[in-house]
Amino acid sequence: MNPTRGYDELRHVWGPVAPVSIHPGVTAWLVLGHQAALEVIWNEHPFSSDARCWNAVTDGRLPADAPLLAMLGWRPAVSRLSMDAHRRHRQAVTGVLEQIDLRRLRLVVQLRADGLIDHWAQRTSADLVTEYSRPLIWAVFAHLLGFSPASVPALEALVIAVTDTADGAAEADAELLEAVRRLLQTRIAAPGPDLASWMAHATTLTETEIAHNLVQLLLFGARSTVDWIGNALRLLLSDRHVNALVATGRITPADVLERTLMDDPPVPNIPGRWATKDLMLAGHPVRAGDLLIPCLAAANTDPAIQGGGGSARTGSRAHLAWGTGAHGCPAKDLARLIAETAVDAALRRLPEPRPAHSGSARATQQSMWAGGPAELPVDFAQATPAHRAEVPHGLPAVMLVPERTRTVPVQEGEAPQRWGWWDSLTGW
Repeated sequence: MNPTRGYDELRHVWGPVAPVSIHPGVTAWLVLGHQAALEVIWNEHPFSSDARCWNAVTDGRLPADAPLLAMLGWRPAVSRLSMDAHRRHRQAVTGVLEQIDLRRLRLVVQLRADGLIDHWAQRTSADLVTEYSRPLIWAVFAHLLGFSPASVPALEALVIAVTDTADGAAEADAELLEAVRRLLQTRIAAPGPDLASWMAHATTLTETEIAHNLVQLLLFGARSTVDWIGNALRLLLSDRHVNALVATGRITPADVLERTLMDDPPVPNIPGRWATKDLMLAGHPVRAGDLLIPCLAAANTDPAIQGGGGSARTGSRAHLAWGTGAHGCPAKDLARLIAETAVDAALRRLPEPRPAHSGSARATQQSMWAGGPAELPVDFAQATPAHRAEVPHGLPAVMLVPERTRTVPVQEGEAPQRWGWWDSLTGW
């Protein structure tokens, strides 16, 4: 079913908020309206990011091994906490992200993008997802976190399994967390110019908290950036008007990326807010502990904010892709830089790209938490040379090496297993 048509049908029956089934015997509120979504995202007092109050869990209706808990379950990380705990984690994460040299990061993306294009440029055809956006972004994220290039295929497979929330998602989440823990142990002993080292040596978070925050960066950063680039390139391939505007310089790749956040967001739904008390939302009675899912894809197409510009519209800042309020995305500037550099490199190097076959620019991965083309095969004229200066072997560092100022503390009684907290939930 066409998602937009489905949202319209739900809106017609239920209005801005609709009850939906997400597991046998478990329902949630899908927040379709822009104003209602903004209210849920903005107000952390009645709408918490902490899943420990989820009534489907406390009532025993949702088993602890349910695949969707890999994305919706609680973890000690910035996006899954509220109030003072959230602010403590956010301060630590944003402080570390500020250590990234943006000029060097842009260079890293450019070098990797040019290297990928050089690899298949002479073919005059390529898949801009499987041969460009995916390997590009995963190489960049591995470099940022401190993973080796050899670890990328396994990391990507685990992230996809978790964000798809199919069978095996909980096991994939545990494996991903263990991989991050191993990296963290290495960086505690020998810090490098990467985020894992800075989180370990320049924050007061515990080892478990750092590991979960790095997992969140992979889950919500890497795949969504791949999909964001794919959606922007798909728009350029499928919309001649937008393509012409870019070709004549009337809009920039940044404008195209902004429009995709409105029309085709790479994160269709925000993974959960929970009502902290009984309340009314858009005329619907919401109980304390109910799950609400702000649907960005639906909120962005809410007739209340649509201007009727059709294909001529180049973008709108009314989208909620970055969240807002206390839980606004702390890495949005980094994500923009990476995505803009990647799209700009593709446009600069690939003259006259066009879909390799009819419909190839429209195939979309099906996931509640991720939305982007699974493939994007294109044909193009011979690629433009990179015209870059010689650079040292490998990608340059984007951070300094942090000083080894402390050993990461481990809180007494921390459970080593991912879902250990469920056992003591009733005592929270």
